[in-house]
Amino acid sequence: MTDPSTPAEQPAAPRPAWLDDFTVPAHPAGAVLALDFGDDGLWAARLGDDGRLAATATEPRITGRVLDLRVAGLLRTTGAVPEADRPEVFTELVDLVRRARDGLADRDSVLLMGTEHLRLVTVSLDTVLEATVPEINRVHGMVVELAGREPVAAILLGPGTDAWPGLWEALTERGYSLLLPGDDFPTLFAGDEEPTGALDAVDQEQAALAWSASETVPPVGDDPGARRRNRVAAAVGVVACLAILGGAVAVAVTSTRPADDDSGPIAVATPSADDDEVSGTETTSAGAPSTALPADIAAARAEMSRYRPPTSTPTQTSQPRQPTQTATEAPTGANPRPRPRPNPRRTIPNPIPGLPPIVIG
Repeated sequence: MTDPSTPAEQPAAPRPAWLDDFTVPAHPAGAVLALDFGDDGLWAARLGDDGRLAATATEPRITGRVLDLRVAGLLRTTGAVPEADRPEVFTELVDLVRRARDGLADRDSVLLMGTEHLRLVTVSLDTVLEATVPEINRVHGMVVELAGREPVAAILLGPGTDAWPGLWEALTERGYSLLLPGDDFPTLFAGDEEPTGALDAVDQEQAALAWSASETVPPVGDDPGARRRNRVAAAVGVVACLAILGGAVAVAVTSTRPADDDSGPIAVATPSADDDEVSGTETTSAGAPSTALPADIAAARAEMSRYRPPTSTPTQTSQPRQPTQTATEAPTGANPRPRPRPNPRRTIPNPIPGLPPIVIG
């Protein structure tokens, strides 16, 4: 007797003929799904190990008419076709999008002309992808429901999916492997017995640095003999530097002596406390050793001359001295012109405008 609470076994759905064009492994590592699109909506199924349909699902609310309305609405909202606010223009735009879906199967955009109200309208694949996001989300949900807990090895696309431009790009972007007839099955979930080794642990090797190839010098340590040798080498180096410096000074001093000077060897003068005092007389002899010429030394030790203002002498001429002009006096110019004598006659203004004044005396 059959339990009435148990649902009756449904007959297996017929297997589409276009699935025979695909080569599926006998034991894939993940779920193998199939998708097709038509006037009745979206059809999805899961294939079993024997190639039969293990489960199917349909979504009648996703049709070509729905896609056309979505794309036409986005074109009107974004202002690409502003005249589509009128109902008759929007209806024509929906029909234009239907014709554009056929052209977007193998290109990124199409340019079509309207039949009555519209002129030239461009429909791109990006516009279709942006407008059909809700429908893509529903397809993704159907794929997850059919796959269950297993990963999706591949999705086989039927011939009707060509009428949905952007379906391939949208599902590929979400990480699924979509196959057309003749495509090789992906090796990631092909069910090979040999592991790929992609997740095997990698032996960590010591990092090779740029300076690791050079020979390292062992440390000196606390060897007393090594420290003594270092001190001796340092002392020798200092002595050599001083000898080189002394030779350079000697060469420089010799180069400043004239070729015809026979006064004897030239010695370097050393500074003393007496040199800081300024004296007006000569305190050393002319033959004292110096790095300069004797004539220059004598000129440098000569008494410093002081400035004396010139004394005034009486003039021999008896010409009168011209008066000098001080800074506060203005320069004299030409003689001033004599002022005109005042007119003894007295006048009063004339009350009549434009007439000369009236003489009263």
